[in-house]
This record gives sequence, structure tokens and C-alpha cells, in this order.
Amino acid sequence: MIYQVYNRYHHDFIRYAKSLVTRKEDAYDLVQETYIKAIEREEIFEQMNEYQIKGWFFRVIKNQFIDQIRKNKRIIFYEEEQVSTHVFIETDIFFKEMVATLPDHLRLPIILKYQKGLNSKEIGKLQGISPSTVRNRLSLGLQKLKMEAL
Repeated sequence: MIYQVYNRYHHDFIRYAKSLVTRKEDAYDLVQETYIKAIEREEIFEQMNEYQIKGWFFRVIKNQFIDQIRKNKRIIFYEEEQVSTHVFIETDIFFKEMVATLPDHLRLPIILKYQKGLNSKEIGKLQGISPSTVRNRLSLGLQKLKMEAL
């Protein structure tokens, strides 16, 4: 099954991967990693038609690309942290002091988003409010922080 997909769509997958990355080698790596995932989960293709299989490959290539970006950001952040840990500690203290000046309804979403890494949907569930209300409060809180920082 995977061999047939390879023969039929390999050039399409490479072209799509090249549109996502800047280096040709990275595009080939993305596609190769996708083939590995497909081989590991070949049984899922039994229930799919040709277009669903092709769509699965495109989606996994994109997800592999996104995962790679996230991984690279973590590596860069870790390297920067190694170089100037004291700057991050000072920034964290400043951030906490600034956030402490906000009213509770604005402070909690900012803490949950920027310190705990939750998204607006998760924050909304915790606080019993809609995700759009969370985004609004985040925006208002950040505006207040910017005004105080000036």
C-alpha cells in the first residue's frame, strides 16, 4: 500500500514539503519521516480511499514541520537560557511584579497563559468563561501592562 502511494504521490509530497521549508534536504527529511509514520501505522489505510490517504500524508507532513519548528524554538530558548540565565530570572521577577498590579480577573488569565502555557479554551474551562472572554481579558491585561511599563 505505502509503495503504491510512494510511486503515485512522492513528487507531490516533496513539492509540498519544499513549500514549507527553505532547504531541500529538510523537505526530504519531512517526507521520509512521514513515510516512517505511515509504515508504522499501515493498518489505518485499509479503510481509507485514495484521497483520504493523500490527505493524511499532507497533514502529517505539515504536522512534522510544525513539530520541527517547536523543537527548534525549545533548543534556541535553552541555548539562550544557558548564556544569560540571570536576565531571565530578572525578567521573571519583573513580570510577576507587574502582573501582581492587575485586578484578579485580568491577572489570572495572564498567569495561566504565559506561565502555565494554557490556551484560551483551557483557561475558559478553568474559570467557567468562554474562550473569547479569556482572549479579551488577556488583551486588556496586556494593554494595562504596556501602559504601566511606559
